[in-house]
Amino acid sequence: MYENSQPIFFPVSRFKLFVMSLVTFGLYQIFWCYKNWQLFKAATGSNISPFWRAVFNGLFCYSLITKIRNRAKMRGIDANFSPFLLTVAWIGMALCARLPKPYLLVSFFSVIVLLPVQEIVNELNGLVAPNHNPNDRFSVWNIVTIAVGGSLTVLAIVGILMPPN
Repeated sequence: MYENSQPIFFPVSRFKLFVMSLVTFGLYQIFWCYKNWQLFKAATGSNISPFWRAVFNGLFCYSLITKIRNRAKMRGIDANFSPFLLTVAWIGMALCARLPKPYLLVSFFSVIVLLPVQEIVNELNGLVAPNHNPNDRFSVWNIVTIAVGGSLTVLAIVGILMPPN
């Protein structure tokens, strides 16, 4: 049913997911959710709105992670993570942005929770669509984003860690 040489979920290397999330202050994670829902919709024909599921990713991340785990298990992939615990950790780390300095820095690394999920996605996509583009290289736009966003990220971290006057 899914053997159409198209990946079921968003292919991206874990390193690229981490870097792009860090330099975009987490906005890449919204894009990640959108692309995953978009590909899932195409693969299954389900009647969902990938845009709104990405915008309200806190409400739909459990569902997405569960769908990824279930699809992987159907293919015999050992995906023994808990969607509930990963969802709680992801949302919890994102909410750390509301904490006072320097504790709000924890929110910068909420993407770490998604890395084991992406590992399973990449393994699943490799089975379903062996010739798909693994999206492991940085495009020109990615490099521009890294240059600009990385500079802003460093400035933000320095500003957060600087002692008050």
